[in-house]
Amino acid sequence: MILLALRGLLPDVLSFTVANVFLYGHTVLRIQSIRLVLGTPEPAYRIILGVLLFLSVYEYLRLVIGGDLLRFSFSVLVFALMSLRLAWWAWRLGSQESFRGAQWIAWAALLLAVTYVLRLISVATGIAESSILTRDLNAFVFGTAGIFSLVFSNVGYLGIALEQSIRNQITAAKAQARAEENQRLSEQIAQLDRQRNLGILSASLGHELNQPLTAILTNTQVAGRGLRLGRFDKIQLLDLIERIETNTQRASQIIERIRNFIRPTGTRSTLIDIEKLAHDVAALVAHEAQQRQVQFNFLPASTLLHVNGDSVQLSQIILNLYRNAMDALIESTQAEIQIHFEERNGRVLLAVRDNGSGLNAAALAHVGEAFFTTKDNGLGMGLSISRHIAEQHGGTLRLINAESGGALAILDLPSKSIS
Repeated sequence: MILLALRGLLPDVLSFTVANVFLYGHTVLRIQSIRLVLGTPEPAYRIILGVLLFLSVYEYLRLVIGGDLLRFSFSVLVFALMSLRLAWWAWRLGSQESFRGAQWIAWAALLLAVTYVLRLISVATGIAESSILTRDLNAFVFGTAGIFSLVFSNVGYLGIALEQSIRNQITAAKAQARAEENQRLSEQIAQLDRQRNLGILSASLGHELNQPLTAILTNTQVAGRGLRLGRFDKIQLLDLIERIETNTQRASQIIERIRNFIRPTGTRSTLIDIEKLAHDVAALVAHEAQQRQVQFNFLPASTLLHVNGDSVQLSQIILNLYRNAMDALIESTQAEIQIHFEERNGRVLLAVRDNGSGLNAAALAHVGEAFFTTKDNGLGMGLSISRHIAEQHGGTLRLINAESGGALAILDLPSKSIS
């Protein structure tokens, strides 16, 4: 607009050619901004070709043909068509996305297109001059319509930006609410799975608790009889008391493991010795493994391996891996589960391998999916929950067939070094 106002003071190439190219590019960019919101942007090469084509034709008419009316008619007709195109895209956006701002832009662009057409007709019929720098009513109406169109369309663009921002905030709030709800449901399912596993292990835990309690009762009875008969000296009595204390601590540790495993829990990150945790979980299934004649074979790591995470949730993963491995060894004559630890590239790997028959192709394709199970009495949730817990800890859980036979589960977690 400044270049147009300075006609006569600037070279014609600036006040005519450059000014019109700017006006054309301005309209093209407004159309492109609408198309970007719709997700259908026009390719950049087509925009560039359009600008070059407009420039070439305009300069040909200005320099070669030399007719002011023809050049004026061409540029006004192009701007009218471009305004109609802007109005169509803006109306499409308003219809699809219910943006009021887009409807404002459509009406403003339509007004400008009508003004261009009326201006073209008035100049072609000789009612008005082609220059807008005159003082006649036609030029005033054209300039005023252009200003109003510009103001209303800019308000429309601001409206689109505001509506998009509000919608994005609403979408983000809904996504956060869904994530929180999914997290809450996942924790509830995980807790139910722990309780189910604990129910399955109840016989093993009962046996494990029965041993220290029986030892406490036996030592207490021996101490009582010895005191009544006066047969115990101080050393014998202290030895019995020490045995009672040891078994009491053992029973307390078993109860603590049960309580930690079953309690509702969120993710509480602490420093965990993954090898010690694997041994602790093996103690939970020790009696069941003994009944099934399954031998646990731990291959110790060359160094201490630590991870950050929730010990209860990670123990749930390991317990699921142990029980799946034992279930896979029902028909094996020499049932063995091998647990291997390794640190590689800042990651801690816990590998659980059984020497069973491995997984068939169908099982490999769906293992770990929710509600998929190869067991007659299985729910198909254990591995799915375990994989979800591993991902929450920044890790992965993979199940494959080992090269030496049997199924291999690999828990991969970020390593945590300690000073």
